[in-house]
Amino acid sequence: MNLDFPTNLSIESCEEFLAQLASADSVEDILIPEGTKNIAFGSYAAAIQAINTWARRSSSRNVYIKATGAEISERVGELLSRPHKFCLSMLAKNIYVEGGLEDLRPSVNRSARDVIEQQGKTKFGQQRGGLCWFALVDHSTKGFDRNFYLHSHDKKPTLRGQLQFRSVISAMVGKSTNLVGGAEPLNDEESDYLGRAFYELFLNTHEHGSRSAEKDTWLKPGLRVIYTNGVNLSASSVDARAAASGAMSNYFSAIDELPLVRRKFIEISVVDSGLGYEGRWRADQPQIESDTGLSRLDAEYEIFKKCFTFRQTSSGKSSKGHGLPVVMERLTKLKAFMRVRSGRLSLFRDFINNPFQSEDLCEFEDWETQERGARTEMAPVSGVAVTFLIPLEMSE
Repeated sequence: MNLDFPTNLSIESCEEFLAQLASADSVEDILIPEGTKNIAFGSYAAAIQAINTWARRSSSRNVYIKATGAEISERVGELLSRPHKFCLSMLAKNIYVEGGLEDLRPSVNRSARDVIEQQGKTKFGQQRGGLCWFALVDHSTKGFDRNFYLHSHDKKPTLRGQLQFRSVISAMVGKSTNLVGGAEPLNDEESDYLGRAFYELFLNTHEHGSRSAEKDTWLKPGLRVIYTNGVNLSASSVDARAAASGAMSNYFSAIDELPLVRRKFIEISVVDSGLGYEGRWRADQPQIESDTGLSRLDAEYEIFKKCFTFRQTSSGKSSKGHGLPVVMERLTKLKAFMRVRSGRLSLFRDFINNPFQSEDLCEFEDWETQERGARTEMAPVSGVAVTFLIPLEMSE
């Protein structure tokens, strides 16, 4: 079966693509459109994860591009100019223009090599408008970007420290914010919160989202993407987005009640192509029996919560905590909204209306029904996509 990837990058369109992928008896080639439209919260994360999932299921990994008569250099430039298309290019075995025979993969590889080298020379990575991103190609010798790793070509690279991650995410947010305009930069305290959250998310995806079932083996092919995107929302567009996604309506209502006007946002996402929370948990603990008496979805949700409560402290002191509980504590301080997609789960948490607290049970809401816990079984995806939205103060 050959699949058309949507031009519309809404979460809903990507979920429709994933549903088609899941229902197909076999999957081979993918047809990618030339344009990209309707970018909203979580769009790029959803698109990257959908492409990662296709690459895991396809034996051919042939990519076809809609024929429009553009020059080869323009084709290559378009493929590398958006994070989801960049990922598709890195995961493809062959890349053709629809109806053509020439494989563009060699040209794409040459250009991608230059792009990857250049992204390592800045603190904000690749950039297009208010979108900044790093693509870490784990199956490549250039996968260990020096912004994140001390030894870029080491098979067991050493992760840099928290201060470096604070510097990188601050640079990415600063660049994204400057390009959309009208927002105050994060203050030092907010930068510290965000830096720690980003460090823990990256550490998690480094340790758990880049490896196969054998934890010492890196995924091939394997990709991780980190991006920031400046979002400039008027009151009317906030209302429209809230109406389009019931999951975000209460959050935007709470934003309206904050003491200062906050209509600027920064979106941040970390996406990997690994085993997902349940897959990684079961691979690391093969002796654990399946949860008896629980449905498949409920069992996966229980494992998901265990991942988020792992290394949680009972004292409530942030200096002692590590891992995903620290992420949730920092996102509470930043008044964030968070969406997580892994396995058959699509969940969210609104940290204004549902702040993280000491000994929190790490309950999330279902993206489709807005009810507590996992209520909707989604098409399975590869890896984990964590995306959060942080409000910014408007500048004078």
